[in-house]
Amino acid sequence: MKRSDYLEMFNRGGVATWLAVVLSVLGITSSVSAQSTQIDLNQFRPGELATDGFATSTADGQGHKRFGFMIYMDYNDDALVFEDVRTGNTSAVVHSHLTGHLAWNLGLADHLVLFMDVPYHFNIESGTGAADVPGATDLLPNGGNFGDVYFGARGNIVGTRFDVFQLALQATMTINTASLTNDQQRYAGQVDEKPYLGGWFELLMTFNAGDVVRIPLQVGYKLGTQGQQVTDNLFVGNEFTYGAGLLLMLGQDHFMISAEAFGRTAANSTVSWWTREVTPVEVLGGFKWLPKFGFNLGVAGSAGVASGYGAPDWRVIGMIGYTMPAEEVIGDSDGDGILDDVDQCPNEAEDFDGFEDEDGCPDLDNDGDGVLDVNDGCPNDPEDIDGFEDEDGCPDPDNDGDGILDVDDQCPNEPGTPENNGCPDPDRDGDGVPDRVDNCPDEPGTIENQGCQAAQLVRIGDGRLEILEKVYFKTGSARLQKRSWALLDNVAQVMLAHPEIKLVRVEGHSDSTGSLNYNMRLSKQRANTVVRYLVGRGGVAQERLMAEGFGPTQPLVPDAKTKEELAQNRRVEFHIVEMEEEEVEQ
Repeated sequence: MKRSDYLEMFNRGGVATWLAVVLSVLGITSSVSAQSTQIDLNQFRPGELATDGFATSTADGQGHKRFGFMIYMDYNDDALVFEDVRTGNTSAVVHSHLTGHLAWNLGLADHLVLFMDVPYHFNIESGTGAADVPGATDLLPNGGNFGDVYFGARGNIVGTRFDVFQLALQATMTINTASLTNDQQRYAGQVDEKPYLGGWFELLMTFNAGDVVRIPLQVGYKLGTQGQQVTDNLFVGNEFTYGAGLLLMLGQDHFMISAEAFGRTAANSTVSWWTREVTPVEVLGGFKWLPKFGFNLGVAGSAGVASGYGAPDWRVIGMIGYTMPAEEVIGDSDGDGILDDVDQCPNEAEDFDGFEDEDGCPDLDNDGDGVLDVNDGCPNDPEDIDGFEDEDGCPDPDNDGDGILDVDDQCPNEPGTPENNGCPDPDRDGDGVPDRVDNCPDEPGTIENQGCQAAQLVRIGDGRLEILEKVYFKTGSARLQKRSWALLDNVAQVMLAHPEIKLVRVEGHSDSTGSLNYNMRLSKQRANTVVRYLVGRGGVAQERLMAEGFGPTQPLVPDAKTKEELAQNRRVEFHIVEMEEEEVEQ
């Protein structure tokens, strides 16, 4: 009975005490009858440019005739492990693997990059006890060896480092130099059989988010020189490859912090996709220093996250290299004919206005007021060109200095008052009391008497006629008491003297004693009484007055309790609703 028969019998659940130790690659049951161990076990291939990630490639070019080289060293642990399906015990067939890479690159015509990688496997060793596994002798490594050489080209199709999206195609050829130099090598490269060339074709995409974040994505198809049956359940042949990264570029691209993931899976008819043995995946984190003078240095670490041949428990990577610095071409960024190295404003074109044109900086009129900035006392605030000190370039928002901005001042060159829109207050009778607050504007009086000769019971306030006494009514009634006639006569006299007062609202207010409906009705009746008095006895036109009752809803003393407090809430007020050409807000 063959070992494959034992495998089938075990998978059906049969038990046989004489069953030989059946091993698996990375935990999947397999016969260990070896067919060939000449495969490239190391899944890590360095990025082609210093500005690439460690294992993921960007879609960058490198610039015309820029040459670079890099030396990579990577050590990985337990890249090939077998498992006893009966006991769960594992044995590292390949325990330690140390590889060096000597890589170079050359940029041509800004969009083409040629590259080459010469690997050498310094050490490939099995783990302790691996030689004691029945049937595994032919699978054990036999030391270090030359690796398979890579060479290829990248062509940038769309975009640069400064664009949001970049696209490139990359083709890589491999030569099975590992077997050509040692036909007994194991795990260092492809088998010594024709054809000696293999291929790797990749699509590279890079997304750039501002100056800091770069996201490279890549997918590829790798052609092996020959498919190799390593064990009954591990066939290594053509493969799909993939990778993605997040690169944080700091310090004007002089520092790189990378987070990457890369892997592959089988792409041939003999093995199903995404099976455990043939789908290694690693995640990697690293740091690169890329100073301006071309030297580059980096360290990284990775770990296998999906079982598969060549996916180690952990890996450490170090790199050192040099890339020719880009030539600093002195250009004329702003196109003003003055080279950037002597242009004090390389991103702003000189205006050639005859004033200091040699410095490359425009001597503009930033605020557009017609006064050049060099002569403008306020280069960012336009002169208001109003005939007042226009030559200094500074706006004069209040020419007459009356505290009212000229845009709101109806008399911008003559001091006035806010109440008269910036114009001087007229005083027809010359008594020193402006007409707008003079109860007797055509009869000289005193300031104490609001511009009249006799004492006044009313004065013109802000948006209202302020009465200096109360309006009295019979208790619980809308009948006016005679002692208030003089006050209302004074109100009528003021309204007749000021026809510019178009409309006054007479408001009745009560205290909170009694029901709300009663107080609302009584306050409105009292307001009506006052209006009738001002019209009938005072001679004020009916259309200049309106009556309204508010009851206890607008108290002067909230929560009044005492007689004095309640009395304050019982009142009549006169509010100016409309002045000539203007409505007064309440």
